[in-house]
Amino acid sequence: MTDFSSLLQLDKEVLTTLVNAYSSYATYLDEGQSDDLQTIAGSYMKAAGYVMFYDQAAAREWFSRARDYYTRAADTYGIIAAICCHQAPDMEAGPSPTPDLQFYQLLCSYFKDVPVDITAYQEPVGRLQVPIRLYMEAFESTEEAVQAADLPAAWKPLLTRMHTRPRLLSKDTRRWHSLEGTINPIEPETIATCVTLLTVAQRQGITRESMEEMLQQQKDAAFIAVRLALLLSHSTPPPHTGYNHS
Repeated sequence: MTDFSSLLQLDKEVLTTLVNAYSSYATYLDEGQSDDLQTIAGSYMKAAGYVMFYDQAAAREWFSRARDYYTRAADTYGIIAAICCHQAPDMEAGPSPTPDLQFYQLLCSYFKDVPVDITAYQEPVGRLQVPIRLYMEAFESTEEAVQAADLPAAWKPLLTRMHTRPRLLSKDTRRWHSLEGTINPIEPETIATCVTLLTVAQRQGITRESMEEMLQQQKDAAFIAVRLALLLSHSTPPPHTGYNHS
């Protein structure tokens, strides 16, 4: 486990308090057999999103529970939760998906190495409202990478864009440090994206060890999310189905 709280200038006590609050509430509803599946899923997701900064094993557990409840609620955000804990999503976005659902489909496609049809190429998607084009370009560039040294250039445009909101939020030092307003320092969508980028890179034969070494050399704060995602990922490389998105 790695503690990122000091690196991100976050108050670990506040993080711990939020984790305990959200996980306890989710567990309370869960054990009480509540039928409010969305609230249970969202609470587990919040707990995971805060605990991942200092306990990645616990984060995987909470992301997994969130996935289970999103799936039961037929909420496609379960795709994000599944990828965050390195589980293959088993949900479908359905016919005529919205741009956000196409974004989830895109992540699912590259994570599972299966084809997908994306039409919302220029649309801003997800909670960070990043154009889906930037995600597609990052994945395509990763599929062309042959070594870890190729990855920073492939990833930086997308990582920089995803880091824009955290960078702006962190300028208000007091609110950022204390997570006032229950700020998400790094969105689960960002983690799911980074897990998928790492998965594609490993599928290209780029080793986890070489990526760890490469990430240690990156001083840009935008790469912290990838370091986190690597710790949330399993060490076993994913299988290649033989499909190439390019």
